[in-house]
Amino acid sequence: MNGENEVDFEVRDEALSEVFREACRAVKMGWFERLEVLLREYPTLAKAHSKQGRTLLHHLCDWPGHYPNQLETGRLLLAAGADVNARAIDLERGETGLQWAASNDDVQMTELLLDAGASVNGLNDDRRPLAQAIWYGNAHVRDLLLARGAALDLELAAAVGRADLLAGFFGEDGQLLASAGVHREPVNTPMTGEPVVNEQLQQALIYACIGGSVEAAAFLLDRGADVNAIPRGFDATGAAALHWAAASGSSALVELLHSRGADLGARDHRYNATPAGWANHFKQAETEALLKRLGG
Repeated sequence: MNGENEVDFEVRDEALSEVFREACRAVKMGWFERLEVLLREYPTLAKAHSKQGRTLLHHLCDWPGHYPNQLETGRLLLAAGADVNARAIDLERGETGLQWAASNDDVQMTELLLDAGASVNGLNDDRRPLAQAIWYGNAHVRDLLLARGAALDLELAAAVGRADLLAGFFGEDGQLLASAGVHREPVNTPMTGEPVVNEQLQQALIYACIGGSVEAAAFLLDRGADVNAIPRGFDATGAAALHWAAASGSSALVELLHSRGADLGARDHRYNATPAGWANHFKQAETEALLKRLGG
């Protein structure tokens, strides 16, 4: 998601300069009757992009979401030709309206977009809608996407606590099968540098900790995941599994990772904080106290 700025309301098509700004305001305020008039008078309005690269539908889905009369507004835009799968900002890598709705835990908008043809698995099967719901801790949209058929690979199954599925991603020789999927960047964080060993296992372990699944984390550790490793994508933050477990508030996860050799004093790259510091920041008093008792 991206915060608003003036460029968001300046349209690329100069012929729509004044009306686009008015339409943006109508979208945000829920003035769908006024929007209906504008869409009728300006047939290209629903497909127009701001100078930053957003359509009116993007504005409706973006943070903080849950706008007044959003369903009526969304239906108007879609009926007027809004592209439900358009990427914002970057035509190659930008986020879709569905991703933003997932990031806001906006169930109503998510349902509307899915019904209008948005792919539950994201564009080009990138799995980003579900990944973003997980990343931001948005359980309502997470569960909706799963109910609507979102696919689970190794990383995402661990994230949603489906430990019962994990064994099926491994062959008899212990190697990952093709069904385990590929290592994907977490929430649009570019992956740079050389991959770490068992990168899918490492990210699946961190996802299990973000999702609070002790069973999934234990399974992955038993399969060879390194409790202190940080896969590409997560290396920008530089937080290991124990940081995420501390933030999740799961004492059972913290105890599991500690028993498997997690570094209590490890500091992340971005904030220079230990797992106990993360627990403090996310107001997880129980896990903070536990980490301190353990020596963190």
